[in-house]
Amino acid sequence: MVIKFLEIEDGAVLKGEIDGLQYKTAGDEDFSFLSPIMYELRVKRFEDGVQLKGTIACDLSLLCSRCLDDFKYPVRSYMDIDITQKSVMHVEDEVELKGEELDVYFFENNEIDLNPLVYEEVLLNIPMKPLCMEECKGLCGLCGKNRNHEICSCNEKQETPFGEKLKSFLALQGDSYGSSKKKNVSVKKG
Repeated sequence: MVIKFLEIEDGAVLKGEIDGLQYKTAGDEDFSFLSPIMYELRVKRFEDGVQLKGTIACDLSLLCSRCLDDFKYPVRSYMDIDITQKSVMHVEDEVELKGEELDVYFFENNEIDLNPLVYEEVLLNIPMKPLCMEECKGLCGLCGKNRNHEICSCNEKQETPFGEKLKSFLALQGDSYGSSKKKNVSVKKG
């Protein structure tokens, strides 16, 4: 949805939906849309920009980072951003941004395209390590079975060559390199 800056008077409420698939890029392959992105945004104009506040909702399909199953993930977010008209600025080599400047977006030519901003808000609400459920048991490290659906008979305490080498290294190093044995410490008063 594109809005014209000069046509916004005191404010408006925009309701609609966006097909998120049209904004997906090659880097956005970790999820898929199960529904369109629904939005209800209040647009308020100020001197050289607008403020957007409102809700965004959609359903995504994500891949669990523990068990690798697909699961439905509802995105429900509140958007609160400022969009300022891009002015002619002197370009400096380095500019330090303040905290309040990080939430400001810019527009040019009297037109503001809301769709990429709404899509970006969805991206910001996807967890870095998605879980199908908090108590997900994940995959067995030995046989690869999904422990949420089936029980495997693997011995989880099975020794590995790396684990044996680490144990022997720590045994040789003794107290000086991280032994978990309790140490007796005494302090002498001068």
